[in-house]
Formats: sequence, C-alpha cells, structure tokens
Amino acid sequence: MQGIIDIHCHILPGIDDGAQTVREAREMLKMQYRDGVRKIILTPHYRPGMFEPSVSQIYRTYYRLQEEAKETNIQLFLGREYHISSKFEEQAEQRSLPTMAGSSYVLAEFSGRHSYQLIRNAVEKMLCTGYRPVIAHIERYPCLYEKNRAEELREIGAYLQINAGSLLGENGREARRFCRQLMENDKIHFIASDAHNTKKRKPNLGKCSEFVLKKMGKDYARKIFCHNPFMVIKNSEIT
Repeated sequence: MQGIIDIHCHILPGIDDGAQTVREAREMLKMQYRDGVRKIILTPHYRPGMFEPSVSQIYRTYYRLQEEAKETNIQLFLGREYHISSKFEEQAEQRSLPTMAGSSYVLAEFSGRHSYQLIRNAVEKMLCTGYRPVIAHIERYPCLYEKNRAEELREIGAYLQINAGSLLGENGREARRFCRQLMENDKIHFIASDAHNTKKRKPNLGKCSEFVLKKMGKDYARKIFCHNPFMVIKNSEIT
C-alpha cells in the first residue's frame, strides 16, 4: 500500500529512546519508504524528568533529518508525544501543549497506572482548551479494556491510535484482541508504527497495512493509514 502517513514514531536521532544516530535514522527512513510510507510526523517524547530536550536541539536535529529524508522522498513533519504529568493542567491553560505538525492535535501518552477518570479528565481538559486529543497506543492502558471505555472517550471527542505491532500480535494476545475488536467495530482513527529502532521496534506499517487491507478492505485501510493522518497535517476535523 502506497501513500501511508505515520503519525507516531521516534526516528529523530539522539533525542529520546528512539534512533540514536543519524545513520540509524536514515535506515529507518529507508524502511518506512519500502513499507509505502510517504509522510511522517516525528513525535519525540516530552516527559518531564525523563525526556526534556530543548526546543532548539529538536529543531536542529529535525532540519538535519529533513535533508536525509530528501534522499528517500519522504516528507517530514514535527510533533511530540506528550506524556500527561503534573505540568499538564498549567500547560493546557496556557495553550502551550506541543502539537502534531503545527496543528491543534496533541498526541497524548498516559501511564499504564493511570485511572480511567484521569484519562477522561485530561481528554476533557484538552477539548475545552481548544486541542484535539489523540490518545497514543490506547492498548497500553488496562483501564480502557473495561467495556465501552475506549468508545466513551471517542464519543466525547478523543481520537484513538493503536500501534501496528499490537494489532499484529507482537505485544501479547490481550492487546491483539483489544485492537482487533476496536478495528472490526470501526472505533479507531489511526494505526501508527511507534518505531524506535531498526531491530525490536522497527517500522512495520507495510506488513500491518496489508493485514488491514485483507481484513477490512481498501476503503477502510486508506481511511486509517492515509486520510485521517492527512487531516491532522491539514489541521482539519476527522469525520
């Protein structure tokens, strides 16, 4: 499948626990291209106390990687994976949350220990301060496995993202079952690679898109892998 857009990955080198060198990032870009990916939103972690690179460092690395991406004919955009922390309320009120590709979409990461109420409160806070929350890899949060909770978050305005590896069964049977049920009921908005390296957490959207094509058909696959991600880049509403 061609024209895939990856909205969640850690290819920006030397910034977080993703690619560590320009060489590794270059190889990851080549892997993405072979998978049919043509646009990528780079989402280095923002997590106080763990990943807090300076804005200038991120942009310097981003501009350098853009030059590398020209060789693979992939268009890059800059975002962040924002971990909900004690600073969240203040940053939301100040309209200073990091967003995806300069849009109003925020890729929000939670802890597996967070409660459903905390996740729902954070979603509502982002919505009321003008953001569009995208919940990163929703299969990682045990509280959302309870009946209809993921759907409830979707209904109040959250967008749901799952990792390709989880859908393919790489992260256990329970995560695979959860992701497949949501997909079959048309409840997810995005499938992303969340790629970190060229080995254990490598780009995998080619394999996943073929699986989705087989299970759900061409129209659905293009919606999840191409149309919805492009709406983020355009900063348009996903319907």
